[in-house]
Amino acid sequence: MGHVGRSHGVITDVLSKCNVPVIKVEGHEADDVVATLAGQVLQRGYRVVIASPDKDFKQLISEDVQIVMPLEDLDRWSFYTLKHYLAQYNCDPCCDLSLRCIIGDEVDGVPGIQHVAPGLYAQDALTKYADYLRRNHKVLALRRDVDVQLKEEWLVEREDAL
Repeated sequence: MGHVGRSHGVITDVLSKCNVPVIKVEGHEADDVVATLAGQVLQRGYRVVIASPDKDFKQLISEDVQIVMPLEDLDRWSFYTLKHYLAQYNCDPCCDLSLRCIIGDEVDGVPGIQHVAPGLYAQDALTKYADYLRRNHKVLALRRDVDVQLKEEWLVEREDAL
């Protein structure tokens, strides 16, 4: 059992004592549950802050969704916003999934496209690697349709949260 597995009970207990809901949906990954709930929060007119080191959540970045993630260089956690995303990738976050399908994601075990020459036209690359990119997309895409419903008591307005 890994470090997190051994600590799971303690973490769950601490979160419960801090009135932080602990939600588990059988058969679904936590990031898909979070993505689904984030969408429900946005539909109710709230803004969302997700605290996680999982870069898959960059798919959700917007004016109304921020991530608090670890900055290993600074040995601390910090907000990661739309402004940071644009500065890092020079593209809109709605393209994040497509970008990661092409460049790969080592943590998720998804290799990127190798040996794509700079002169290769985008359409040629998309055609040549279509099946490969579809597989990567299936692995990397956050689901937003998990059967979980947001409870009103989970929502807490904070004036200075964002």
